[in-house]
Amino acid sequence: MSLTTRSSQSNRDNLPSGRQDFDLRRRMLRWYVLFAVLLLATALILATLTQNRLQEDVQSAVLDQAQFIARQLDPTSTDAAALYKATGLDSSVSLLIVSPDGEIQDQVSGDPVVPDSSEWRFWQREAARTAAEVADGTFSTRDPEGQNWLHATASNGTNFVLIQQLASGVSAASRLVVQVWVIALLMFLAGGIFSWWIVSRQIISPLEQLEAYSGVVRWRGQMNAEEQAQITKLAERPDQIGSLARSLQAMETDINKRFMQLSTLLETSRVVAASLEVTEVIDNILDQVQNLFDIERCAVVVLDERAGVFRISASRGLSQQYVEKLRIAPSEPNSLSMRALRNQMPIQVANTETDLAFAAFRPRARAEGYQSVLAIPLFTQHAPPAVLILYQDRPYRYSYSELELASSFGNHASIAMENAALFGRSDEQLQEQTRRLEAIVESLQDGLVLESNNGRVLYCNQRTTEWLGMSRREARQQTSEALIQRILAMAAEPETAQTQFANAVAGTGPRTFDLVYETGNEHSQDLRIHLFDVNDAKGELLGRGQLWQDITKDKEIDRMKSTLLSTVSHELRTPLATIKGYASTLLASDVEWDAPAQQEFLQTISDETDRLAKLVKNLLDMSRLEAGLLEMNCELYLLEDLVPEVARGFDPPLVDRLQLKKPTDPAPITMDVSRIGTVMRNLMENAAKYSPLDKPIELTIGQENGAVYFTVRDYGPGISTKFQEVIFDQFVRVDNRLTRRVGGAGLGLAICKGFVEAHHGRVWVESAQPGAIFGFSLPIEGACDD
Repeated sequence: MSLTTRSSQSNRDNLPSGRQDFDLRRRMLRWYVLFAVLLLATALILATLTQNRLQEDVQSAVLDQAQFIARQLDPTSTDAAALYKATGLDSSVSLLIVSPDGEIQDQVSGDPVVPDSSEWRFWQREAARTAAEVADGTFSTRDPEGQNWLHATASNGTNFVLIQQLASGVSAASRLVVQVWVIALLMFLAGGIFSWWIVSRQIISPLEQLEAYSGVVRWRGQMNAEEQAQITKLAERPDQIGSLARSLQAMETDINKRFMQLSTLLETSRVVAASLEVTEVIDNILDQVQNLFDIERCAVVVLDERAGVFRISASRGLSQQYVEKLRIAPSEPNSLSMRALRNQMPIQVANTETDLAFAAFRPRARAEGYQSVLAIPLFTQHAPPAVLILYQDRPYRYSYSELELASSFGNHASIAMENAALFGRSDEQLQEQTRRLEAIVESLQDGLVLESNNGRVLYCNQRTTEWLGMSRREARQQTSEALIQRILAMAAEPETAQTQFANAVAGTGPRTFDLVYETGNEHSQDLRIHLFDVNDAKGELLGRGQLWQDITKDKEIDRMKSTLLSTVSHELRTPLATIKGYASTLLASDVEWDAPAQQEFLQTISDETDRLAKLVKNLLDMSRLEAGLLEMNCELYLLEDLVPEVARGFDPPLVDRLQLKKPTDPAPITMDVSRIGTVMRNLMENAAKYSPLDKPIELTIGQENGAVYFTVRDYGPGISTKFQEVIFDQFVRVDNRLTRRVGGAGLGLAICKGFVEAHHGRVWVESAQPGAIFGFSLPIEGACDD
């Protein structure tokens, strides 16, 4: 398909409704036909007018001749032949002398000769009579053969002169005029048609080809070889059509160039933004700018925030020495890069040898071998300021369109660097948050297992692996079903745990169940497993989770509460019963008690009351310790001075049984004397309870590692290793015959531990064989600091 055909089709397709019949060639033809019709009508009218005018002129001439002859004719003469000869009439003209009554007196016929017949003589006599009637004028007749004759008559006062001739001569002249007009018109029409053909072929068709060419360039972007040959042929013409074709070819070249630049720019944007690593982004920028501007050497200079100067971050085609030595101060006034950053637009030096502002940097340019530089600023907010520099080995001035392209490329590159910087920051923050969250989860005392929808383990923390007795890698290779079956197998009652787990999974029971977990070292732990779903913000299921909680302490607290109730009930019941019994005895009216008996009863009541007060005091102290409401009144005191005060409070006194070993140079410490006295009293009281009466109670005071320590050794049954770890817990008592015989709520040692730890110290117990050694230590400095 030729360009012309494609143009016609394109015109019909692209013109709006009501204008799709527009075509210059047809339009010109229609106007030309209309003009030709008008011209033909005008020519016919003019020919008719000319013919009439010729007839009028002939009639006037014939009349003039007749009048002239009439004037020359002697009134008495009727010699028409002499007059015909004298006037020199044309041979086609006949001359007649007619009397006033219409009779022909004489006749001279020219060529053609009027035939001598009755029809012709009648026609002649009628013409003569008409001439006599007309007198002066012209008239026409038709002879017997049907030919038109023109007659002119004039009177000389006596006779009439009648001149007549065939009208065919006049008609011939008229026809000649009409023929001339018709021939001229036909020649004009033929010339018009030829001109229309020339214009159509030489102007309209080339314009259609050029229009089709512009449409192809616009929509398809390129032409095939046949179309290109047609346009090249038009471009060879020396006239305006050729100039227009050459302009369109130049436009096509420019459009293709712009299109390629735009395509390259879009591809550059895609490639540059394909990575979020700053180093890869800069490398992509350099690679793409080489393709876009067809250069070999380029570099990206970035602000080194630590050094406070701009340095080359990455380059192409530059020497290593140039890259290492280039340093640009931000305050440098003539630096091309700094000017570009300050002006926020590309700055170029077309010729480094002639640019005066570049004079200071000319030696560096000569050493590296470049003569043209273009600096493109990269505008960043979160990334360090940067400039893209293009080098040319020869002087080169970038065009306005190239500078626009450079600005666009710089914007795309800036966005890519900014995205990379933001991604780096967000990635660092995300990693930090992930590490923080992971550290929090790993620090939990509870186990956490996260699984996918298909049951695959996605995550489990360290606490879980400790309970399972396997590494995290091994746990990640298991299914969540396998992990929980492993922990269920370690339960004290596996069948019960299995049933509870099945009910929790099936939804027929609570999603939380408890089990006793056997640790394998003579201890057990109470474990609570909670099953839960993990949903996203839209409520869609992402996976499931398991939370394994060690509720051993909670269970212990529950047991302690039960023990407290039973112990307190027992400890209160005994002294209350004693007090009630002795008080009732004293109040009995039927018995008279002597003074010693009354004194014994009252003393017993007093002792039991003190026992009750001590129990209440211990309970209050324990509650204050647990609530963190213990108030301390600290003062500087020697620990060895407190021993006699505490020993005097026992009944019977313990002074004789005590053996004190103390340092030669004791150090005073800041402490709450009342609280530490209670600790010493409890330890000494325990030793007195469990040691035989004939055995001493050994006390030791010493200094070690910036602390003062106090120990009490007894010679009782001792404390087994199993109880040494829990002996200082609340309501814990060693279960043997001696402890059952000796009363107590099991709060004394727990209160000792609380008071010592409130002074930032520590308590301990160890075997002495026989007996046990209880001790505590207090720091010499900072024992009473909050």
